[in-house]
Amino acid sequence: MELSKDELNAALEKVGAMFGSTAPPPPQPAEDTIGAMPMPSKKPAPKSGRARVDSAARPPEFMKNIKKESAPKQAVNFHDFSVHGIHEPVLRQRLESKAIDVATLNRVQIEFQTHDKLSAEELTRLSGLAEQAHQLHRDHDIAGAEKLYEQILDTDPVDFDCLNNLGKLVYAKGQLDRARDLFDRALVVRPEREKTMYHLGRVLFDLKTYERSKVLFEQVVQGYKGEIIGDKCDQPTYHNAVAMLGLIHQQVFKDFEKAEQLYGVVLAADKDHVLALDHKSALLVRRGQNKEAANLHRTVCTLDPHHTKKPCPYLHCLFPDDSEMLHPVRSIQRRLEDWSPKFGQGSLPKSWTNHPMRSLKKKVARSCGAGQD
Repeated sequence: MELSKDELNAALEKVGAMFGSTAPPPPQPAEDTIGAMPMPSKKPAPKSGRARVDSAARPPEFMKNIKKESAPKQAVNFHDFSVHGIHEPVLRQRLESKAIDVATLNRVQIEFQTHDKLSAEELTRLSGLAEQAHQLHRDHDIAGAEKLYEQILDTDPVDFDCLNNLGKLVYAKGQLDRARDLFDRALVVRPEREKTMYHLGRVLFDLKTYERSKVLFEQVVQGYKGEIIGDKCDQPTYHNAVAMLGLIHQQVFKDFEKAEQLYGVVLAADKDHVLALDHKSALLVRRGQNKEAANLHRTVCTLDPHHTKKPCPYLHCLFPDDSEMLHPVRSIQRRLEDWSPKFGQGSLPKSWTNHPMRSLKKKVARSCGAGQD
């Protein structure tokens, strides 16, 4: 079958429209040679599946291997932190070790802009409020201290003492996410404070963020030994960090030998270290030495009478979360929703002996002299 020139051009335009091609149609041969051109033989279409499309007919954009490029990492301007008295070498080291995350670093950098706008008079007033809050904290007025700390941080969100102390208060109340946020920001403001790293590590451990918690405890230990830059923490904090590292190796990595070695380091210096003894009693349970573990935990309770009010790895090993002895715990909110007055009165109706009318009848009888000789 022969096609005219107009029919051939119309067919080529349809093919270009189907595949999105914007290129002009190829030059056509002269009109007198069209009839002599051999027509291609028609091949039967495949019975199933997609028909093959010639790659030459696809638009150029289709053939490109487009890769989604990740957003370029923003370089941290450490000069913005050094001008506020932040120890730049320590901040770099904490960032490289992932003890500090970049998101918190950027947040604190923005919060310093609010701090820079405060006048000298405003800073003096906030300093007086902070001293009042610290005194309330020392006097165990937790509610008053917390209120003042929050008031100060609303105005100056980078006050280290308020961030650190408020973090301790909310951690004691069990508000882990809020404590993490406060300690994270405090560590950026004073990255050399290794005791703040220890507090943040405890919060992250309770939140089951074990990898970063392990990094923070290792930083505390290395700082105490003088292997990295920072304010050397006191010996009890160092021992607590080593004991927590032992618990991570024991509970997370199942490396009992490493855990026992770390506990030995602490107990060699302080044989009555409560945290190391408690963690070691949990290790003895995992090794099947339940009697020795019970005796050791009895010693822990003798050394620390308030230990029974704290989270205890020893009890966690005796009664793990998947233990058949433990029933599902219902939240207090659910229990309040399901409460009814019948709960306090019992399921049975009141008997006549408890009926108010019986008491009234007895009073009337006594006033009338009934039952007297």
